[in-house]
Amino acid sequence: MNIIKPSFMIEERDELRGGLSIIERAARTCYKTEDRITDGSAERIVRMLIQRRHEAMLEHGDYIFLLEDYKILDNIVYSLRRLMEDGENVPLLTWTNIDERAIISGNIRAWRELLASHCGAAYYFTGAIDPIYTADLIPEEERETDPRIKQIRYADLQGIKEKRVHLRQTVRFTVDRGVTHEFVRHRVMSFAQESTRYCDYSNGKQGDGITVIEPPFLTKHTEPYDLWKRQCMSADTAYIHEKRLGLKPEQARTVLPQSTKAELVMTGTLRQWDHFFDMRARQTTGAAHPQAAEVALPLMQEMAARFPDVIMV
Repeated sequence: MNIIKPSFMIEERDELRGGLSIIERAARTCYKTEDRITDGSAERIVRMLIQRRHEAMLEHGDYIFLLEDYKILDNIVYSLRRLMEDGENVPLLTWTNIDERAIISGNIRAWRELLASHCGAAYYFTGAIDPIYTADLIPEEERETDPRIKQIRYADLQGIKEKRVHLRQTVRFTVDRGVTHEFVRHRVMSFAQESTRYCDYSNGKQGDGITVIEPPFLTKHTEPYDLWKRQCMSADTAYIHEKRLGLKPEQARTVLPQSTKAELVMTGTLRQWDHFFDMRARQTTGAAHPQAAEVALPLMQEMAARFPDVIMV
């Protein structure tokens, strides 16, 4: 059994092809197969995700478009409103229109939902999204991009509001499963989590047995700490024994403690991260769980250093 401290890492987002590489890294977190990343593996895994309709992972990539005719935004909003009135699924796209500078953005899953709806707004973007994401939705002969639609990058965003709404950031947490239960409640964000259904902690690939997160409120060489450690070691022994008896990881996991380490990849806009910090770091809605605050507070400070005009400590 391994005992580690919780941690986080702000991931660098590669905007090439809508964030193809970040989608692969997020997806492989679920199965802990990052060692299989090679040239071309991102395209293969995206095709597999779409084929299996496992599109939650596509939410970690995105596209941002500047509408050089700001009146196009009115048409898009009208189309989305019609979808809502018709009881259809409405893609989670966001937009700003500041000084007639109209911008619309969304994750890859949202853009796919827009194109699949065949609503009026979809036709502006039939050729704007990389075919790796849309080949099953738009035939090649129907791909056409309105010349007034221009893809832009994070660096092209201007002012605090545009950055809050359209700039997305990915963070990889290594925390216990109790903390992940709290973090995934931020439902507007996107998640990929290490899966105890598929990750086998008995074969040596994930370390020497299970890995647990040391609680910050327990002091070494005290009775509460020793009791916690013994319980975790007992769970480790039981897990490995159940695997030797022929149980699958998804069956043997029933003995795992809540302290079991889990990697959680979270992606959200700076506005969504600011709300996360309100609850988990600034604690404006009440006391945060100590293990949540343990990673949220230093993350907020690092994000504030990266985006000082948007994130305030």
